[in-house]
Amino acid sequence: MNGRVNADIKSLKFIFDKNKPFIVPLAIILISIILFIQFVIPQIGSLLKASQEGKEARLKLEILKDNLSVLKNVNQTTLDFQVKILNLALPPAKDFSGILNAIYLASLKTGANLGSFSFKVGDISKSEDGPSFPTIKVSVPINSGVATVNNFVKTISETVPLSEASLIRIGSISSTVDLYFYYKPLGALNYSQDTRISPLTQKGLTLIKNLSEFGNTSSFAQPSVATSSSQ
Repeated sequence: MNGRVNADIKSLKFIFDKNKPFIVPLAIILISIILFIQFVIPQIGSLLKASQEGKEARLKLEILKDNLSVLKNVNQTTLDFQVKILNLALPPAKDFSGILNAIYLASLKTGANLGSFSFKVGDISKSEDGPSFPTIKVSVPINSGVATVNNFVKTISETVPLSEASLIRIGSISSTVDLYFYYKPLGALNYSQDTRISPLTQKGLTLIKNLSEFGNTSSFAQPSVATSSSQ
């Protein structure tokens, strides 16, 4: 038994002596691999993370510079005018005064003889093709001829606040036009300084220009008339 153990020891010693020149380099390689895994790889991850954070910081700085450039080129007077026009066209709340003004302005322009009418708050639009806007329904009786009724509908469609004629009932003496006036409550302000500010597109500027040419009821005072409202 001892002889076998001695033989195994001699074999190991022989193998060790034969491979002795390779043991030290192999140990160095193994230690290097261990050190690389424990220290170098985490540092590479930190460098990559720092690089990504640097890219994000540069992007934020670029956005802030672009936003500053946009704001510097904004004319405050022009901006106030554009906001006023848009609020007249699509009020942020139920603008009963604006609706009355629009109706009576259209009647004065077309010579339509109006009867008494009522408000009715409509349901939110169920359209799937575009944005949903709350509406206020107004049924307007007009004691005038067909041509005058048509002119009234055309005129009020080019008057702010924005409206749509959904139904026209023509009678021998009196006609009734069902109008839906749109409004849009302002949502929560979720602005972030990292959000890029985009200037108005040419399409948007053209839209505002067209709206500014619509009948403006902001300074028009309607005459006293019997009306009622229901919600």
